Amino acid sequence: MKKKRIPMIIIGVLLIFALIWWAGIDETMEIIAGAKINYLLLALTMQLFATLAWALRWQVFLKRAGVKIGFWSIMVATFIGVFFNNITPGARAGGEPARMVVVSKTSRSKSTYGQVFATIMADRILDVIPVMVFTFIAFKYALILKIHILLLVLSVSTVALVSILVISILLSFNERLAMRFLKAIILLLKRIFPKKFEGIEEKLEEKLKKSIFEFRKTLKELSTDKSVLMKTLFYSFALWVFMLLRTYFVFRSIDYPLELYKILMVQMAGIALGMVSILPGGIGITEAVNSALYLSLSIDKSLAVTATVIDRFVSFWLPSIVGGALSIYLGVKSGGIKEKY
Repeated sequence: MKKKRIPMIIIGVLLIFALIWWAGIDETMEIIAGAKINYLLLALTMQLFATLAWALRWQVFLKRAGVKIGFWSIMVATFIGVFFNNITPGARAGGEPARMVVVSKTSRSKSTYGQVFATIMADRILDVIPVMVFTFIAFKYALILKIHILLLVLSVSTVALVSILVISILLSFNERLAMRFLKAIILLLKRIFPKKFEGIEEKLEEKLKKSIFEFRKTLKELSTDKSVLMKTLFYSFALWVFMLLRTYFVFRSIDYPLELYKILMVQMAGIALGMVSILPGGIGITEAVNSALYLSLSIDKSLAVTATVIDRFVSFWLPSIVGGALSIYLGVKSGGIKEKY
């Protein structure tokens, strides 16, 4: 982890403590202490199922692309990707290069970065479909209930998701645009690290052209295979259903059976705000925003904050700890990985 991210993470943690203080430390601790273990275990199980669904979806893409790799390695790469996403501010794209490196180095076939990255991009693009469907449903309920803050945030989420989808598709299928984008990155890196990039620009550009060709070829094959799309869509919807059930069981654990459609509204509304957060993984910001959105549903502030903090512990902190531990063990750092793995 880069040292400059540590102060930002500390700020996020301080924001969480400030949120708990605002909700009432005694009240929050009392609710946590009284939480029912059986429902918390169910919430943890739903999070694990969501991660499994994600890994299974990616496995379908990898298999179709001819990348031979064991499911355990895919799970490891998924957790490592979660870790790097969670320590990356903004759109949380730090996990994609990490996943690409892990799979490229551990696959039993001679897989190129272009092939593997194509499966990752297909995986990310496809994830937008269930999100858009659930966002539309959440928008419908927000309209019925006339909750203005949720309508506003859901509108922002929709615009942000559509923008990201359009940009991803343009970069994925437009070779000239993708090359210009990568050249701009190389130019920026050359200015920041002039000595490291001195005399290798042409060689690097040639490798990029080859990777882009392999990337586009693989992505085209993946996007035209109906069987692959049906299987991956099933896993995509399953993933989001498990995530909704996770939060549902978190609320049940504190004796507040919140309706699924209300959880859906808050989860969909919080997506875009997490993407634009300047803090890694939206630490502190996500907790504050989700708590505020639950408050808009007339939920007591101590219950709203406690449920949000527990939910984030299950969905953010635990997977980050697992992914971080695997990253350290396997030596995944700044795009590298120990060859032993």
